[in-house]
Order: sequence, then C-alpha cells, then structure tokens
Amino acid sequence: MKSGKVMIQLGYVLGASALLTALGYFYASNWGLLNRFNKITPILVLMLGFYGLHIWLSRKPGRAFLSKLSLFASCITFGVGVAVVGQTYNSHADSYGLFAIWLIPALLFSVFTRWQPFYVLSYILAHISYGLYFLPRWGGVSEDEGMYVLVWLGFTLGNGVLFALMEKGKLRSPLLKWLAFQAAICACLIVSISWIFEDYGIWMNLALAAVLALAVWYAHRAASKLNLLFAGLWVSAAIVVKYFELVMNYHNEWFFLLSLLFVIVFIFANVKFMTYIRQWQPSGVQSEAEEELPQEGSAGKRRTSDFTKWVVHVLTVAVIIIGSLLGTVTLVGLVTVVLSIEKPENLLMGYGIAAFIAMLFLNKFNSLARYTVMISGMLIATGAALIKNNSPMLYVLLLLIVVAFALQRGLLQRIFFFESAVLMTAFILADAFRSRVTVVSLLTVLVLAVFCAGALIRRDVLRRPLLYSSFPTFLLLLFILTFITEGGWYYAVNAVFFVLVLAAAIWTKGRQLNWMYVWSIGFWTAFLVYKYYDLAWKLLHKSISLAIIGSLILAVTVWLERKREDQDETVEAPYALAVKPLLLGVVILLQVVGLGLQIGKSEWLLSHGTLVKLELQPLDPRSILQGDYIRLHYAISEPEGRLGYVEGRPFKGKLAVVLGPNSATGIYEYKRMYQKGETLAPGEVRLNGKRNGYDTVEYGIESYFIPEGSGREYEGKVKYAEARISASGDAILVGVSDN
Repeated sequence: MKSGKVMIQLGYVLGASALLTALGYFYASNWGLLNRFNKITPILVLMLGFYGLHIWLSRKPGRAFLSKLSLFASCITFGVGVAVVGQTYNSHADSYGLFAIWLIPALLFSVFTRWQPFYVLSYILAHISYGLYFLPRWGGVSEDEGMYVLVWLGFTLGNGVLFALMEKGKLRSPLLKWLAFQAAICACLIVSISWIFEDYGIWMNLALAAVLALAVWYAHRAASKLNLLFAGLWVSAAIVVKYFELVMNYHNEWFFLLSLLFVIVFIFANVKFMTYIRQWQPSGVQSEAEEELPQEGSAGKRRTSDFTKWVVHVLTVAVIIIGSLLGTVTLVGLVTVVLSIEKPENLLMGYGIAAFIAMLFLNKFNSLARYTVMISGMLIATGAALIKNNSPMLYVLLLLIVVAFALQRGLLQRIFFFESAVLMTAFILADAFRSRVTVVSLLTVLVLAVFCAGALIRRDVLRRPLLYSSFPTFLLLLFILTFITEGGWYYAVNAVFFVLVLAAAIWTKGRQLNWMYVWSIGFWTAFLVYKYYDLAWKLLHKSISLAIIGSLILAVTVWLERKREDQDETVEAPYALAVKPLLLGVVILLQVVGLGLQIGKSEWLLSHGTLVKLELQPLDPRSILQGDYIRLHYAISEPEGRLGYVEGRPFKGKLAVVLGPNSATGIYEYKRMYQKGETLAPGEVRLNGKRNGYDTVEYGIESYFIPEGSGREYEGKVKYAEARISASGDAILVGVSDN
C-alpha cells in the first residue's frame, strides 16, 4: 500500500508541475487579447484559491501531502503574479526586485513548514536576487573590479553561513547543506582566476588557499568523509585552474619540463589521498550520512558504507579525468614546444595508441595512475586524429575503447568507456554526415538499441553498466533532438520525448528503480524549464499542451486514488495545518497588499502622470519569467556622456534629471541634472534614475513587453517611446511608436 501511495503523490506532483508550467508559459506569451484587468485578476484569484485549497485539504484525512503541495503551488502562483504585474506595467525585465519579493513568502513558508521544496525554492530565489542585483550592475565595468570581487566574496560568505547553520542543526536540509559547501568553495575559486580578475585575482589565491584549508580541516575534524572527499576534489580543481593560468603566461620549454614532474606528483598525491579516505574510519563521531539517513540495523550501516564507497569511486574517476587533462596538455606542450616538431600528429597518435594499449593490459599497475595514462593517451590520439582528419584512426580508437569496455570489470570504468565509445561514434558519424540532425538521430537509435539489448542480458556484471550508461545517454540525445529538428519532426520528437520521460518516471517509481527515476525526473524538469527558451514552439501553444497533459495526469491520479481508497480500509487522521491560520493570514495579507500597492501606484501614474515622448534605440531579448520584450536604450540614457571623463564620478547611486520638450519636434530631451528643491520651468519634468556604470543611467522604463513572436514587427521600426511621469519623478512606460 505504501508504494501505491507514493505513486499517487508522484501523479499529483507531475500534474501540478505541468499545470504550473503551463500557467507561467501562458502569461509569458503576453497574449495580445488580454487587457490589464484580464491579466491580473485571474492570477490573484488562483493564488487565493490555492490557499483555500490548502486549508480545506488540511481538514481531510490522508491529504497531508496534497495540502502542502497546494501551499507550494500558491507560492509559485504568487511569483507568477509578481512577474505578470511587472509585465503588464512594463517594469524592469529580470529585475532583482521580482525575485526578492517572491523570496519573502517562500522564506516565511520555509521557516513555518520546514518542508524541503520551500528550502530549495528559497535558496534558488535568494541566489537569483543576489546575482541580478549585483552582477549586471558592475559586470562590465573594469574600473570597479574591487566591487565585483566583493560580490563574489559575499556569495561565498552567504553560503558558508548557511552551511554553518545546517551543521549546527539550526536548519535541516541535506541537499542545501551539500550545495552550500560546494557553492562557497566554487565562488572563491572563480574570484581567484587572474584572467577574469586581473587586479585582484592573484591576491585572492590567498583567500582560496585559506578556504580550502579550512574546508579540509573542518571536514576531517567533523569526521565527514563526504565533505572531505569533495574538499579534496576542490583542491585538485584549484590546482588544475592554477596550472592553466600558468600555461597561459609561461608556455616555454622549462615550464612543460617541470609540468611533467608536477603531473607525476599530482597523481601520486591523489593516490595517497584516496587510499587514506578508503582506510579512514573515524571513531566517536557519527558520520554525516548516518545523521541524515534513517538507519535500520546492519542494513542501514551497509547502505551508508555503500554510499561512501560509491562517492569514493566517482571522485576517483573525476581525479583521473583531471589528471588526464593535465597530462595531455603537458605532453602536447613537450612535443610542440620543447621538441619543436611542426607536424606532431603522427607522433602523438602513435604515443596515444601505445599508452592506451599498454595500460589496458598492465592490471597490476596502480589503478589511478594506470587509468590516468590510458585516458590521456586516448585524448591525445583522438585530438591528433581529428586535427589531421584521420578517419581510420578514429575507427581504431573506437575498437580499442570497445575492447577496454569488455576487459574492465568495474561499473564506473565501463560506464566511462561506454560514454567514450558514444563520443567516438559521434566523431565518426559527423565525418560521414554533415547534418547534425542525422548524426544525433543515428546515435539515439544506436544507444536505444544498446539499452534494449542490455535489458535482455541476465549477467548483472554486463547488464548494469549497459543500462546505467545507455539510459541517461539516450534521454540526453533525444532531448537534444527536441531542439535541433524542424518542421513536423520537431513536434513529433518533442511529443515522443515528453511521453517517454513521463512513462519512465511513473514506471521506474513503481518498480523502485531509483536511479532511472532520478534521471527521468531530471529530464522532465529540464524539458519544462528549457522549453521556455525554445523559440520554434510558441509559448501559448506550449501552455495549452501542458495544461491539457497536466489535467489528464491529475484526472488519472484522482481516479487511481479513489480506486485505491475503495480497497484500503485504513482511516488516517486529519492533517494539521502546516502554517498556523494567523501566520498564514499575515502572509496572504502581505502578498495581496504588496501586489495591490504596485498595481495602484502604476494605475495612478497612468492616470495622472505627464505624458512625454522619448527617442530610443531598441533590442529584442526574452525575460526569465515575463516573456519577450524590447530592451530600450534612450537618448537620455547617457546624460553625462557629453561631459567626458570626470574624476570621482560615482558608478552607482540614485539621481534625477530634468527633461524638456524640443521646441521643433516636441520630443523630450535632457536639459540638466536635477538639484534638490529647484523649481522647474513650464513644460519641464523631473525623471528619477539610477547610475549603471560610469556614464549610463537607468530610469526603470527600459523594458517594453510585447506579444510572443512579434519582435519582427518592432525591429528597426520603433524610434520613440511614450511614458507617464509623476511630479515626484517616477515613470511608467505606456507604449512605443515609429513617429
């Protein structure tokens, strides 16, 4: 009965996700037949309806999961509502404010319910808000590199604090704990890259070294094998990044000679580290996996041990790949720079083949060093064959990879060689067929055939690696086809992919094939997210399709649930509200008031603001949530540009300008900077703005949302924009025109 209940929950999740995605797609399409009232009213009603559904379901027996899901849906709907208000009144596209406002209820529900989906949503929204607030503002301003560095360090600090809170037990989310640990180190590594941060990158190496040392020390002290493994991997990644920084600056004979010694030391150090991890048995401290997973006697301990071994194997493969890349670059550098061979392709192919074959049969050699040399040889030979356009050598390499797959016994080793064989086959097909659709289609069919053959094989030692590698590869190739096909094939491939992934998720969940289920859900999510940016299929049509599919899934789920209830006589107690009624009411009030204030302010501006016409220069991108829009750049966007360089001019901060109509054209132009308290002449208006870089000002009217697919109607034709400006200087964009 428990498995049946899980299947019912999965059906509700799939159906709800399809419907919520359809809702977002529909409003992002900016359907021209909807006016302001028809856009905003339904989303508000839907948001309040989900809250009501949450309260009603909480009073029904056995509806705990659905009640939480309704609360989550209401939070998602609120985010869509904020985006719709911004779209309706042409506020900033992809504004940090949109996600920051959405973050407030998500964060409150995270605190009130402690439900993992709210934690994940809050984490994502917080990072998007932080990124949109800081990074676009200073991303292209080299003079403000110090501020850019501080932004990344703030990202590191925020994730570090989150990890510390979870480590202390203040919050409980294994996924976010792991993500925060990785994100903090990754951000510190990025900020230390000298070719991105020319002035501060070198000095940030000290901060990176301190963070890595702290991560290794704390993971060892806390007896967390998982964190120690990933900390060690980040140390290796940092070494690789620094190596390539040195290659960019010091690619001479001595460098590559020393690099050869460095690669040997790198491999030796990782061999010792992995050996230490395997043998390390911390005592007296409960491991991280044991803290976060429910244990049931020896079976629970075995499950934890198996998980740790799996992580060790995965990271060993990662280290092998990193070492192989280092070895490949070093050997190529030795041949081309030190030996000064002008056309070294034949020598490199010969070495690569010899190294691959030798390591293939040296079974007693250390596995990490052996596979590093083997893969490095494969990379060198493949690269040389591709440069020389030597197709027969690609066939030889493919044959060797197939032999390596047959001779190896490890699961991860066979998965790696399977994926290598797929990539090599892609090179061969690309040489034979110039059409990428043909190449990917043939690969998809071949991989599907391998998956079907693997399902028929009974020997587990061969069956597992074939299934584990062919299933996600097949889904990835089919997913790629959903973007590159055209015409009727485009819709056919999209339909096949959607149906297959949906069926796979349901079937594998029922059979408890967790690894296949995770891949299926992952590609389901990727399809819903990435199809937003697929311009070949209109958002409105995608919205209708997803709404129909979501409704069908929910209908079938409800039917199955009722059938199950007739067979199950167990009576469950009603579920208590995840959020207390008073707190829930406060959150709802905050949301309604927030949306109402924004709507009221915009409507007042439309009714009472002074109408002005401005000259502009448009672009045509797509917003994250709000659909297609014209990005407007005004003649008044650079009011101080004519002044040239001025020492001490700030890069950020608020300001106001005074605009006045041109006596001949009536177009409003920049007159001067507004001084607080000054009296404006007749016809002049004050317009508030914010500095964005050295000489650019944004006024909050830079985005004009248009119906999906209508960009060509505006391209090259739009020359002017009309805006309403209040006496206090706030503006709202009304429309654009060509005269």
